[in-house]
Amino acid sequence: MEDEGDLLMKICIISNSHPTNDVRLYYKLGFSLRQLGEVYIISSNGMVSSSVNPYQMVVDATSPIKALPLLYHEAKALKPDLIICVEPLTMLVGILLKKQIKCRLIFDVHEFFADAHAERSSWILRPLVKELYLSGLKALTRRAHAVTAVNQEILNQLLGDKAHDERCLVLPNYPVKNVWDYQCDIPGALAQLCDMRFDLIYIGGLTHNRGVFKILKIATLLKAKYPRIRILILGKFHDSKVEDEFNRSINSFNLNAVIYYQEWIPAEKIGLLLKRSRFGLWLFNPKIKRMSLATPLKVLEYLAAGLPVVTIKTPLMKSLIERNELGILSAYRARDIAAAISKMLDLPQDQYDAMRQRCLEISETRFNWESLEPKFFELIHRIQ
Repeated sequence: MEDEGDLLMKICIISNSHPTNDVRLYYKLGFSLRQLGEVYIISSNGMVSSSVNPYQMVVDATSPIKALPLLYHEAKALKPDLIICVEPLTMLVGILLKKQIKCRLIFDVHEFFADAHAERSSWILRPLVKELYLSGLKALTRRAHAVTAVNQEILNQLLGDKAHDERCLVLPNYPVKNVWDYQCDIPGALAQLCDMRFDLIYIGGLTHNRGVFKILKIATLLKAKYPRIRILILGKFHDSKVEDEFNRSINSFNLNAVIYYQEWIPAEKIGLLLKRSRFGLWLFNPKIKRMSLATPLKVLEYLAAGLPVVTIKTPLMKSLIERNELGILSAYRARDIAAAISKMLDLPQDQYDAMRQRCLEISETRFNWESLEPKFFELIHRIQ
């Protein structure tokens, strides 16, 4: 990091939904960009810190839309040289600031926003809803000086023929190098889990399409052969009905000694639970196209922790997991997934250790955030 006297830029990262300590915003974008100057992460929730760069600021808003004018005033007062927006609505703030204070504007896109929005509608309306949303999103994207995205497919969707020009950059959501190689205080809420060992860990959203109920079926199939198997599920339910159904199913299938559930915890604490697990589990419905196109951060975090991965068979996962011998793939059927897990659990220790080492090595040499910094900095310098 440069000396305080060498700081060159003032940079604002603004969000109306992510917490200020979000992994990508704080530990990746923020920590990288502080090499170029003062970084301020402004959001509607999260932690507040005015003493350490990157600085964290929170506006008091009751909704993402009501947060927009507050984000605008906070960012305008800082007079930044560069604004980075991470949601479509915050682009409205960024575009206004770009016009008024002549700052540079980057849109950092981390998901297929139009597809995700359309999935909330009935199937008959989804094509129309997606097209309308995408039209507005494209209009906002064109106003940015540069666009970064977690994969090329997102850039292609937003920019078409211009997705490969010099103002675009694929900035995958790779984990920070050695992200889990640290000593971390164990919070009281995790003390019991940290005294245990788990055969499988699942981290991610808890929905039907992310396979949360497949995990319960898998556990039912596996416990006959492995009566002492333990599966840890770490995530957040976004639908209370799904959560109630999940709890009822655990009781009805008698899985209380197999399934352990932990609500979402701060990103910096996840390593505590990864280190106590043998395999990482990543499930999703491959019929949902956007889920099969992107390399999920959680899979890369499993690799960074040295956890071989059990996941769904898609072309992307085949090229990452199967080709590099980092785990095993399966069809999206409970019996097939259970059979794949059984194969992994039966691995001789020397084969498991070799696979674990390959996971660590590929994370260290290829899939880490630090490897992306040079091109990211080049993009920023190009738009100055």
